[in-house]
Amino acid sequence: MKRNILLIFMLVVCHCVFGYDGNRKPQYELGKNEVSVSYGLLPIFDLVDGIDHHIHIQDSDRELSSVMKTHTGAINVEYTYGLAPRFRLGLMASYMGYRHDVDYEHDYIGELKSTYIGLLPMVQLYWFSHDHVAMYSKFAVGAALNMRDMNSINEDLYASFDDTNAQFEMQISPICFEAGGRIRGFAELGFGNYLFSAGMKYYW
Repeated sequence: MKRNILLIFMLVVCHCVFGYDGNRKPQYELGKNEVSVSYGLLPIFDLVDGIDHHIHIQDSDRELSSVMKTHTGAINVEYTYGLAPRFRLGLMASYMGYRHDVDYEHDYIGELKSTYIGLLPMVQLYWFSHDHVAMYSKFAVGAALNMRDMNSINEDLYASFDDTNAQFEMQISPICFEAGGRIRGFAELGFGNYLFSAGMKYYW
């Protein structure tokens, strides 16, 4: 019985989300160009830090433990261009900053500052759109520069360093809503640079 109810619920949701036509030209009415600014909570780096409190540094045979002191969250700026009635292509620029206190075998070593600056090509797929509200999904994959600066107060135990490396970065947001006119507020749920984000966008 529970399986039948769950199946019926999933069919209804799929019909509402994928079967509803709405207005097929959200970007043509609002303008092909879109720029947005948003703030995201719970980046993947925060979640990993909550699971694994060790940081691994190249050329080190020691495992250092760290405690995150401050972080900025994910600050994002995006631009998209409408290529088709339900399809937009664009680019996401993201920034995240962290400060950690670092220990080795319960001895305080110093502070580690980490900065992530990413560029991610992205696509947006609109499921439906009215004059003042729309639902869409967003997928972005790219790379980020991770710039780290370690200030050690015990150079004999562990030396200070300053390095930069590139790493994979992504954002998958299957559930996104926006509301307004040419200027719209929006909220997104996903995984990657953030679990939840909110911001403002402008079409022209």
